[in-house]
Amino acid sequence: MGVSASILAVILSRIPAGNLLGRVKEGQPVYLAAALLLALLVMVLVAVRWRLLARWLGLAVPIGLAVRAVFLGAFGSQLLPSTVGADLVRGYMLVRHSASVHRVAASVIADRLVGLFALCLLLVIFNSVLPQLPAPYAGLVAPGALLASGAVLLAFLLACTGIQAGAGVRRLRWLRELGAIDGVRLEARPIAGAVAVGLAIHALAVVAASLVARAYGVEPSLGVWVSIIPLSFLASAMPVSIGGWGVREGAIILLAAPLGVPPAEALLVSLTIGVLNVVASLPGALVLLRSHRADPA
Repeated sequence: MGVSASILAVILSRIPAGNLLGRVKEGQPVYLAAALLLALLVMVLVAVRWRLLARWLGLAVPIGLAVRAVFLGAFGSQLLPSTVGADLVRGYMLVRHSASVHRVAASVIADRLVGLFALCLLLVIFNSVLPQLPAPYAGLVAPGALLASGAVLLAFLLACTGIQAGAGVRRLRWLRELGAIDGVRLEARPIAGAVAVGLAIHALAVVAASLVARAYGVEPSLGVWVSIIPLSFLASAMPVSIGGWGVREGAIILLAAPLGVPPAEALLVSLTIGVLNVVASLPGALVLLRSHRADPA
């Protein structure tokens, strides 16, 4: 929490908060409501992606349970370090309904790695921020990130099946020794499906950011926000802040400036995205309350 508060304090000390409050009052609710609906849809799609990978690993996860776990994880991440907190919470909820702790852990890790790969793939397909970098880095960053994330994902998938692909890829022995990967085969369909869902998730996040920008009269071009949001996601995923606060704002401001978005407007969009994420996670509070009531006294 200290990191988030410190970064936000530095940002707000350089950008007058009074102007932000005035712009918030001028925001168009229709676009903000549409962005909120997309944020809720993203939560559901994360559950779908996770369920696909869990089924591949031999876990029969009802879609309702997956959705509840994702919302609970999103709610928990508002109080815990970024994506790590969300993964721990949703994994814990699924463990309560499964006898295989290690399969659950593998499903959460696989889901996170697939999401990272899909994010890098989106950068390669649509990114336009890279020309800001000096040669030769402009043509290497996104492909390099895609290859690196793909190699890590492939290594983990091979490890889950017990396959070794040469000396450079070693299986994760703890998964094999603890019986977490018995019967798992490398199948293209569920993995490709999960990657496709991951692409949809990140694309919807870009559209949501564009809608938020449009609500405040900021540059709404999808080309601009597809150059900002994926990279800001990578930055805010680092477990150094609570819910990505501060890190997300700093990343969006830095990435938006070369694309012609003033720092104050970039900050306004970023803070609104953060607030919408918090609101979208509130169903997780209901899941927590129901779970608490269901536990025996």
